[in-house]
Amino acid sequence: MRLPRPQIENCCVHITHRCQERRFLLRFGLDRKCYQQRLIEASRRFSRVSLLNYVITSNHVHILAWAPQLSDISAMMHWLQGTIAQDFNRRTRREGSFWRGRFQPTLVQSGSHLARCLFYLDLNMVRAKVVSHPSDWAFGGYQELCGTRKRYRCLNQEKLREFINISAPGKFRQWYEDNLNERCRRISQEPEPFWSTAFAVGDREWLEKLSSHDEAVDEYIRPCDADSGNDSGLYALTPPQSVFKRIWRRLSNS
Repeated sequence: MRLPRPQIENCCVHITHRCQERRFLLRFGLDRKCYQQRLIEASRRFSRVSLLNYVITSNHVHILAWAPQLSDISAMMHWLQGTIAQDFNRRTRREGSFWRGRFQPTLVQSGSHLARCLFYLDLNMVRAKVVSHPSDWAFGGYQELCGTRKRYRCLNQEKLREFINISAPGKFRQWYEDNLNERCRRISQEPEPFWSTAFAVGDREWLEKLSSHDEAVDEYIRPCDADSGNDSGLYALTPPQSVFKRIWRRLSNS
């Protein structure tokens, strides 16, 4: 199947970035606080990028973002990963790589698919059994999204509500809290690796439109919930790295 020029309108990106050798280089609150402050600075410095959610763990970070061009997100992450590494190495008098290579981007379709990814980030430390609710973890977007953090914010909630299709702030907060609490009660300890390994996650039709005209990608599209027997309509596009890089490069320059 040969597909037309890539389409990325209203496309969000889930970013996963892991510490070198999966080491716990962010295990101390001071280090996570430093990353949080730099993320706030990045939201000001790279104004074309809208941050939608994030969570900072002890050995990796997740960021959900949107930008009119994927190259804007790449520029922000290049600055962020370099600045964090320099901060840490200077403070600890350490040398060597801080990050495990380049960040992993996964494109996410807006609407219900984006909502599922949003909660995936919020529940990261709950799945790890570090906390029982996202409210107990200070290094994530929960406090902003539920309205308890009034200062030092970095999330573009207006853009997030647009992509989730809930315009009113109060209605969004009620929807967010209700769904998050319900997911906490029935959370599975099994991870959903496709959020950090796939090139893109969404419905099949949307995924087909993402590929370039000279890449046949239908063979790389798989249902995300097939193993559980649940047909949720969520699919992941997971091509080989060579194809992955070519499509990302073309999308970044489109």
